[in-house]
Amino acid sequence: MKNFIPLLEWIGLSKNSAIIYLTLLEHWKLTITELTNKSLLHRVQIYRLLPYLIESWFIIVSKSWKKKYYFPANPSKINEAYIELQERNKWNIWKLVDIYQNLDRKPNVIYSEWKKWITTIFSDIVDTLGNWDVFYRVTSEIDTEIINSEYLPKDYRQKRDKKELERYVIMSSNAANIKKPRLERELKVIPKNIDEFQDNILMTIYANKVAFIDFNTDSSILIENKQIADFQKKIFKLLFKSLK
Repeated sequence: MKNFIPLLEWIGLSKNSAIIYLTLLEHWKLTITELTNKSLLHRVQIYRLLPYLIESWFIIVSKSWKKKYYFPANPSKINEAYIELQERNKWNIWKLVDIYQNLDRKPNVIYSEWKKWITTIFSDIVDTLGNWDVFYRVTSEIDTEIINSEYLPKDYRQKRDKKELERYVIMSSNAANIKKPRLERELKVIPKNIDEFQDNILMTIYANKVAFIDFNTDSSILIENKQIADFQKKIFKLLFKSLK
């Protein structure tokens, strides 16, 4: 009978509860005194465990004259408990799956008013992306040289070019005139008749992140979230296609 203890423990019974049930299954009908002697458990332990076993229908109680007798329920009850446990675990597993699937849906947002953090964002772009990956940038920078000298990490271009990162860029016509043509960069401009586009703000979409940088105040917002990044990419691509 001891071999069945792990099975009963698996469906939720404690070891001592399993011993009580199996003792009754072996001897069929016992008084509390007989159950104590046969199971080798303390009487107090048995009294403490009996209410749950009775409420769960593992044990049946009957009275004959002034004595109480305890009987084991049909072992099919074990199968019922197993099925119930399966259903409960199935629900819990689906809850865990739902938590897992929603992990990336909850945006991780970092706001900073620290100039050095802007440099960290540029580093993160080239460190996060793999070889030949793509990132998307919309920039309304006023002075490209200042941004290159004061905000870009010293190894930014080296890492970017070593990974051969491809980039799509939308910027002002003035800034575009300064940029040299590069094979790995596709560039489109905002026409002057639409906007001068000199807000001095930059947005970069890379991997599952979107970074907004305000060079006027040295502030930045970094959002890490796949759904938001994918949404921003769609908007970028629509705008990029519409520009000449």
